[in-house]
Formats: sequence, structure tokens, C-alpha cells
Amino acid sequence: MNLFSNTLIFHSELDAQLVAEQIYNCHLEGNLLIVPFKEQRAVDLAISLAGVDLPIVEGASCLLPFPKHERECQDDDVPQIYVACLSAYNNGKLHGMWIDCTQDASEIQEDIEWMLSWSPCRNYEACEEWAIHDYQNWHGIHIDEYEDIEKLAELAQALSEYGAAYATYYEYQGSEASIEDFQEHYYGQYETEEDFVYDQLEEQGVFKKLEEMGIPSLYLNLEAIARDWFIDSFYSVEEGYRKVHIFSRF
Repeated sequence: MNLFSNTLIFHSELDAQLVAEQIYNCHLEGNLLIVPFKEQRAVDLAISLAGVDLPIVEGASCLLPFPKHERECQDDDVPQIYVACLSAYNNGKLHGMWIDCTQDASEIQEDIEWMLSWSPCRNYEACEEWAIHDYQNWHGIHIDEYEDIEKLAELAQALSEYGAAYATYYEYQGSEASIEDFQEHYYGQYETEEDFVYDQLEEQGVFKKLEEMGIPSLYLNLEAIARDWFIDSFYSVEEGYRKVHIFSRF
């Protein structure tokens, strides 16, 4: 039977039969169980359920359901992606899971590989290709179907820490965006540019000095000052109605 290549040797025919009941495409010959392909985890699960403890030469794909609850993202608020197995998708089957992107890139990759190892198509073809079929909690940022994992991890961690402010900055800067640049140049969220100017002047003690000189602060034209500041020194990115994020240019 050249379709089969891996042989499991059991101490009894009953043990072999109990395990065989949970494995796809197996061939039972006495206490020998011949199975296709390598799938050590699935065989371990089948043997555990059967209550036998025997050496394994190779593995096999198991009839157990995909236990995605073991690793699927359970936090509804974090940036996450739904990664699907393309082999399953191309064969008319849906197989994938939601993955937490606030993890390190290596952990995201491990989750993807684990999901692929449980693909329903593993019995007859290699399941190595995947794609992002959905995403959520990215504050309006578009995630490509084949987005770079390193980039996703960095972006998700920044969004978790800074929220919509970083998303607004990221959309404005594009590929040049970085957490270091954001931290260095971000001044905060204000209703208007004039409000930002007012806060800066107050922080610098300008209003107090004017008061000491007997000059009412209302004589200051905040709109004109803001116009000058935002030509050379600052720029603002609007998130919504009366909600702007302020950044320095230098």
C-alpha cells in the first residue's frame, strides 16, 4: 500500500483498534496501524483518548475536531487578525482562527503554524500558505491580506499603548511611521489648533507676564498665532469633529 508510509506498533490488536477508530485513512493489520503523513500531535491525542501508551514510529491526522479554543484570541478589544488556511479555502472549506497581534511576531507565527497543522486538508496536500481574511480593532487602519508579521506586531503594540492617536499618526505618515518618531513629536489631543496654542502659551507663562504688565490676554490673536506656528513648527491631524492630534515638525 504505497499510499501509506508510517507504521505504529502496538502491544495488542485491541489497542491498535481503539486508536484506529480516531484516525483518518488508516490501515489496520493486527497490532500494526499504518497511517499516511506525519502528524505527531494528532496521534498523541488519539492514543491518549484510547488509553494506550505505546511507542510511535510516525504520526497521523486525527479525527478530533480543531481545538482552536486552545490558542484563539479571547480578548475582544485587542488588535487581531483572522488567518485562514488557503489549502482549505481553495478546497471549499473554512479553516482558520483569530490571532492576537499584541504578541511578539514569533508568537504570531507560531499560532499561524499551529492553525495550519490542524487543517482538514493536511491528509492530502501540504498546508503552508495562509492569508488574512479579516481583522478588527485596528482603529481604521487597513490591513492587507498578506501583511508582514513583524509590522503587524509592532503596529498592534503601538495601538494598544497609544490607541487612536497612533492610528491617526500612522495613517498620515504611512510607511515612514515609527513608534520612536511618534513618541518624540506627539504633543497630544486638542479640540482645535488654537486650544493647543493657548495651552502652550499658558505653560510658558505668557499670560502671567501679560497680566503683570497690565495687558489683557484677550488681545492675543490665538488664531493668527496658530496659523504661524502650524506653517513651520507644528502640524495637526484631524481624527473627528473637534478632535485633532498635534505633532511637532522637528
